[in-house]
Amino acid sequence: MKKFLVVLLAAVMLAVGVNAAFEKVNTYNGNFSDVADNAWYAENVKTAYELGFMNGKSEGKFDPNGNVTVVEAITMASRLHAIYNGTEVKKKEYDVEEVRFDFDNGTEFVPYGKDGIYLHRAVSRIENDALVFQPDAPNSVGNYNPQVFLEGINLDARKYDKLTVRIKRDDLPNVDPEKPRVDNVLVYFKTTTSPTITAEQHLKVTLSDIPEEWLEFDVELGSSDLWKDTIKGIRLDPSGNNGVYYIDYMVFSKSTDSSNDKWYDMYVDYAVDNGIIDGVTYSVEDYSKNITRAELCQMFASALPEEYYNPINDIKGIPDVLRDERNADVYLMLYKAGILLGSDEKGTFNPDSDIKRSEVAAIINRAALPDKRVKGTISADWSEQGNKYDLEFDDESYLEKVNYLSETIEIKNGVLKIKAQEREKLLHRFATRIIVNDANVDASEFSKLRVRMKPEFIGEITSTKYTFYFMNEGDTGFSDVKKMSQDFKEYSYIDAAGWYVMEVDLSLHPDWRGTITAFRYDPANTNGIFAIDYVRLAKADPLKGASHEILIKEGYTATELVQDEGFERGFYVPHVEQKQVDLEQRKWQYGDTQDKPLWQIGAWWSDHDLWDNRDGANDAYTLSDTYGINSIKYNPEEKSVTMRLNGTKVYNGAPHINEER
Repeated sequence: MKKFLVVLLAAVMLAVGVNAAFEKVNTYNGNFSDVADNAWYAENVKTAYELGFMNGKSEGKFDPNGNVTVVEAITMASRLHAIYNGTEVKKKEYDVEEVRFDFDNGTEFVPYGKDGIYLHRAVSRIENDALVFQPDAPNSVGNYNPQVFLEGINLDARKYDKLTVRIKRDDLPNVDPEKPRVDNVLVYFKTTTSPTITAEQHLKVTLSDIPEEWLEFDVELGSSDLWKDTIKGIRLDPSGNNGVYYIDYMVFSKSTDSSNDKWYDMYVDYAVDNGIIDGVTYSVEDYSKNITRAELCQMFASALPEEYYNPINDIKGIPDVLRDERNADVYLMLYKAGILLGSDEKGTFNPDSDIKRSEVAAIINRAALPDKRVKGTISADWSEQGNKYDLEFDDESYLEKVNYLSETIEIKNGVLKIKAQEREKLLHRFATRIIVNDANVDASEFSKLRVRMKPEFIGEITSTKYTFYFMNEGDTGFSDVKKMSQDFKEYSYIDAAGWYVMEVDLSLHPDWRGTITAFRYDPANTNGIFAIDYVRLAKADPLKGASHEILIKEGYTATELVQDEGFERGFYVPHVEQKQVDLEQRKWQYGDTQDKPLWQIGAWWSDHDLWDNRDGANDAYTLSDTYGINSIKYNPEEKSVTMRLNGTKVYNGAPHINEER
């Protein structure tokens, strides 16, 4: 293929030497009694305080050896981002539309334990657009306990922190007249982190009486520290008295009571809105936990643009981090930029360990002020973890190793930038590709593709799919038969520096066998400039095809099944005939015959299963793909299910479409 080489104009980079954005906002006069003038961290503490990144803990102390919590790190990263960008971290005013439950005449009840509206310990009906219910009987101690459930709701606890109820009651005599009348209204709730209703998770509203005429009252839900994350269910217990109760409506809305706000709310909001954290990784439960070195560095890397971390060190690896670990490229970027140099002479990162406040002061100063960054070298070299098939784009010599189709192409700072070429009269107007001939890849040894890419789209986005083509011995050209394709916006993760990192197990393709003579990578069929850090072929899973017994021996463990897209964190095993089957009828059982499965495996959103790939004649208890890579095994004695799947984000083999679902 003819090579088209046009050197791109150098991109305008941020001026690293300019620190005008970071100015003193505080004056340090030996504010902290526990920071000695001769301590190694004294100057860092002073600078971090003066620039407004860090404050003291209490009573004039900095606590240099103390740990940093998750929410403290979020706060510092938000301040770093805000100062750099000239923005302000301030309380976010939510535009919240109320969520209203009006028990009109069309309201239907669902069975106990299902999503929807149901009652417990009461008989109920809808009458005149109101929910009407009466306790069915007192409990063992003579108290009445009617309960109204709203299940399957999804309320952001920080947005919806007020409940308004309009209620009245017609009194009826208690069975035991000696029992005192109680008009406390209890509101129980469950969240994503606490998915069952417990006695601790409730609020009490004391009413002098529930009158025979309508009464509207508010419940400040945010006053409970347990009201957090996403609210999944509500239970309303109106009182412990006998009577006929009427509820006109229940409304969830945003409270105007600022006492419900937490000091860190505005920092968390700012961090989510500006991509410092994703809003899913951390919940309120995590905020008080100590942050790890890796997590803190991810936040700081996300707080400033990648161009601000220009390399000053020629460092090629980190000794205690594998090159293909999640965010490994981000940690290396910080090493190269002089933000980190490790905790010892080897350059050890210790990603999972806690980090001291004195160390954080040094790191955040180096992130903000390029003249504070440190130069150094370490001996670790990630190239030793690679192979001859890797395209790392270390220098312009790679332009001679590959063929390509593009409008312009260049390699700079270890990154290949390739601009899509417009092509008329084709199905896909824009084309970009990189081709490696004479690859001679041993498919049995190298079967995992890993790509790190950052797109800069131009105009309308027509495709966000990348495609990997390959040829076997005897093939004369690339074809659609031998390719694997994924949407990189959906099946990848975005690292802390804003790059898409994509992985796919090529061994799932039935033709990834023998010797691969050539391969081709197409970033996307859309207009834009695609920055590619690397295209790597990694070694296959050494346990591929191993028995379940070997896998367990090697440390594979059982885990809770979760509904998760793309098998990334779990698997979904639905009953084939499940559809609208009652919960009580959903049995985990295997079919008595081999004609039809009673369960199947697939991503929860798909109709894919592996049933057609089973070895029905020899093993009626195992579903497996043709090559033994993915399997699910039922043990009739233990009544257990064991699964083994690869780690790719999507099943790329030849899944069966179950037409009956």
